[in-house]
Amino acid sequence: MKKKRREKHNFKAIDLTGQHLRLKDHLCREVSRNERCGLLQVAYSVLPEYGKGHVVELHFEGVTISISNLVLHDNFVFFNEIDVNALYLSFLIKGEMLLKIGDVAEERPYVENESFMAYIERFRGGLKMYNNKAYKVVKIIVPQFFLKKYGFMEKSEFKSITDKKLMLPTTPSLYAALEILESEHGDGLVKRLFLEAKVLEVIALQMGNYKLMHKVNNKDKKLMNKMFLLKQYLKDNLSENYSIRELSEEVGVSENILKLEFKRVFNCTINQYFLNQKMKKAKTLLKNTEIPIYEIAEAVGYKNATHFSAAFKRVFNETPKAYRSKL
Repeated sequence: MKKKRREKHNFKAIDLTGQHLRLKDHLCREVSRNERCGLLQVAYSVLPEYGKGHVVELHFEGVTISISNLVLHDNFVFFNEIDVNALYLSFLIKGEMLLKIGDVAEERPYVENESFMAYIERFRGGLKMYNNKAYKVVKIIVPQFFLKKYGFMEKSEFKSITDKKLMLPTTPSLYAALEILESEHGDGLVKRLFLEAKVLEVIALQMGNYKLMHKVNNKDKKLMNKMFLLKQYLKDNLSENYSIRELSEEVGVSENILKLEFKRVFNCTINQYFLNQKMKKAKTLLKNTEIPIYEIAEAVGYKNATHFSAAFKRVFNETPKAYRSKL
């Protein structure tokens, strides 16, 4: 989590200006399309010359939900200038990019667990993406008439809450809402109404986050960002075990502040969160693989399979062996 020195990369430039194309239109080809009860779902596959992965888009009432999972073969810089005239929400779940927006000379890092919301009339800028890095991005584009339909603020008011600080950490409540967007909930009209409700929830949550951050001083914002970075750090290192002292040194805050802030932001202790993520991964491996239980134990930080089994049973009220035998 310590600040990484940015290496110099050679980027292949792709200029989409004037082509009326979005990035997805250039990188992907359409593989399926299904429309029912006002909900259009389109799936795309990344072209082999650019990388691998897929993009799924959901469209209803002018709203677009885009979920991208991809890896690029080369470092690319994309330039574009395109009319948007909509509320634009972006959530970077995995990966790291560099953004350059408008006339601002400096590139802005856009990193894992960050998000932003802005009313954009016309986008003009650049985007740098790195090779062999897994990217997951959720984007929601909401037209003005949809916002008016539900009584949201005018576009000038959206600008007023995002102009001081564009990037925010993605909160647990937003993650929960975004995960549900990817789930299957009914079909046709039922699914469309469900997605519509979730989009409204995401907008409301993000509006609340911006207003909250405006009230928080810079010191507290930095501390909150550190908590989100720590959360991801733990999730990425489930095979390890850390003391609070080690994590305190990693984050750069005192042990007491670390414990208090993590509990305040995520409503659970560091140890509770780490254990729950370990057990969640273990359950997934038990369900979806044939990896021996002792190897699963090592994958979640237990050198002793007996200790792992005891911990698993405390959480799920059954041993790993019993859980797997029922599948």
